[in-house]
Amino acid sequence: MNPEKKLTLNKITLNRPLQKIGLPPKITLNKQLESRPQSSKLDIQPVNINWLIDNIYQENKLEWVQKCYIFFKDWTQNTECNDQNKEQILKQSIQLIDYNDLQVRLYAIKASLFGFITLNLLELLFQKQAKPLVRRPKSGSKIQEQLPSLLYQPQQVMAILQKTAQLSNENVFLNLINDNSLSFILFRFLKLFTQLTRDQVTTQQQLPYLNLIFVIIKNIANNQKEAQKLLQPTYIQLIENYLHSFPYDQQYEQDLLHLYTSITATLRNLANENNSVEMYLQNGIIKKLVISMVNYSNNYELILNTLRIMSKMSLNKECCEYFLQNTDAMQNISSFFKTYQTNIYIIIRASFLLANMTTYFEGIRQLIYYKFNQFGDIIKCFDYFWTKEINPQQLNQIDQFSQSRAAWDFQILQSEKDIDALIRIIRLIANILTIEQIGLDILKNYSNEYRILITKLLKLLQKNTQITKQQEIISCTLSCLSNLTFYEKQTFLNDFEYKNVKYELISTLGHFIIQNEDQEVCCDGLRVLSNLSRQKDLIKQIMKSRISEGVIVLLDSNSREVVYYCLGVILNLLQDQDFKKKENINLIDYITQVLNDCTTNENDIANIGLKCLILLLDSNLNQEYSSKIEKAVSNFGNVCDQVLKVKENNELSNTRQLINQIINNIPDEGYPCMQPNCGRKFKTQLELQIHVKRRHIL
Repeated sequence: MNPEKKLTLNKITLNRPLQKIGLPPKITLNKQLESRPQSSKLDIQPVNINWLIDNIYQENKLEWVQKCYIFFKDWTQNTECNDQNKEQILKQSIQLIDYNDLQVRLYAIKASLFGFITLNLLELLFQKQAKPLVRRPKSGSKIQEQLPSLLYQPQQVMAILQKTAQLSNENVFLNLINDNSLSFILFRFLKLFTQLTRDQVTTQQQLPYLNLIFVIIKNIANNQKEAQKLLQPTYIQLIENYLHSFPYDQQYEQDLLHLYTSITATLRNLANENNSVEMYLQNGIIKKLVISMVNYSNNYELILNTLRIMSKMSLNKECCEYFLQNTDAMQNISSFFKTYQTNIYIIIRASFLLANMTTYFEGIRQLIYYKFNQFGDIIKCFDYFWTKEINPQQLNQIDQFSQSRAAWDFQILQSEKDIDALIRIIRLIANILTIEQIGLDILKNYSNEYRILITKLLKLLQKNTQITKQQEIISCTLSCLSNLTFYEKQTFLNDFEYKNVKYELISTLGHFIIQNEDQEVCCDGLRVLSNLSRQKDLIKQIMKSRISEGVIVLLDSNSREVVYYCLGVILNLLQDQDFKKKENINLIDYITQVLNDCTTNENDIANIGLKCLILLLDSNLNQEYSSKIEKAVSNFGNVCDQVLKVKENNELSNTRQLINQIINNIPDEGYPCMQPNCGRKFKTQLELQIHVKRRHIL
């Protein structure tokens, strides 16, 4: 609603919910973003094959395996060695994979994998039994028949790698892989897997290996520099190729879920980079995320990873369009407020995602309320976290997810608090309430829940009073209250307890309105007050609390928004004769100054100011103030006329009509009666004399 376009003098509400209330603040998908380890260069001098053979059993295993790694990596410089030497150093590097020291273990992994690539023997890693290679190594070696036995069994090597991956939360692991060699090798593995047949037997064998590869790639992607390298079409397409691409089968259900969880964890880490949205859109990742929501909504870790990515992507309108196209996915996400009610990590991201979508699309607000019928579950979820924040002793439940055996990297979420969940839920509720049909339905059919919600939001305001430290919860609570109170035109009859809640709310609003710490909070508070000031029984309380005096002073603010909302409150308050009689002189001074400062680009402010002046005109108005009003409106009228001469403007034409109405209604200059407590005026001196003789001279 655009109240400034209406010419009537009825009460107005300046803050009917807009179709958008703005995107919620960005959330960080990974709390370790700022602590990602930086790359550390490896400064190891290359060695020849003879040194490696001579020192193969030396005590300093780290020095030996590092040089072995460089040897295989720089193979083009080490071609002069026989098959026996190749076999010997490769065998030793494999044996060191299970060494106790983590650094030795990791370099042994890289040395061994580079050895297999160098000797063109990658296929051996995926064979259960020793088999002759289809093609001979490029080096002409005859060692392919012996090498499978060096791997013991591939499962054993993979188990060692899995053990290493479990230790990979240590910074030393991330520092060691920063040269990108390991990720290059792992993507070579992934490409090799795409060439293998995907029947039931081979798929079941491949899944554990693939999961391990993605676990390590996920950890690599946790490094910012490496993540930027991985955000390339070749790598992203390869990752997308494995997500939700295997046929479902109960025989390998768990392995399949583990793989998809690791892949989404990888995509989650990559989503922290600036160009991730564009890459995910172009390469089909967004569509795959929707599949997660439809087919795997009961899997904690997979869903949490997917929601973390989707919430990041939801800042982009095009991504939201993809999500919205699948009604089943949207219904599942909406249902999380019931199935995952006590899970803070799921709730924060589901609320954030839906709040962004409801900002972009009105349709999702109606889907949630009418088709999915999930608004009640959202309110219950709000109640749960509100109770944890306000009265935690009332709850005996414990967060389900904190008890689960999640992967190590979920520990980074522990810093999130119940207040964060409340902020996201309240913002979502506020967005849903921007639909008038929904707001009126709640007021009519769920009046008790409506009153309880207002009461609980008031309690949040009373607890969170430090504007600089608690700005986000204060702002979104005031926005939600503004949207709620918009639909209530009069206080519920005979509900004295609820009236007291309103009185408390008015007193509480004063703290947030009469302050100069945060302009946004001030405006949000004024929007709530403008709604409350439409009710006659609340105007007296607004005057009693003296907030009205503060609102008048705020007309002198340099903020256009603050002045606009202050005028809206004052316009409603002027419906009360006591307020008008008490404040008319002060108001005329402030409002005429506002008009003097207005330009035609601020026509919305001028219109409300003019409507206030119309209500302030009466026959007893002091001549000095009549002249002040006439001068201010005439000056602004001249400015409007200059614009209207150049081009037609409907809004300015309406403003011109208001100006004409004021000028025509300004009381004519007269002769006031000077007797105490009289105040009457007369057009002529003779009429005044007759009046004095008749009324005041006996």
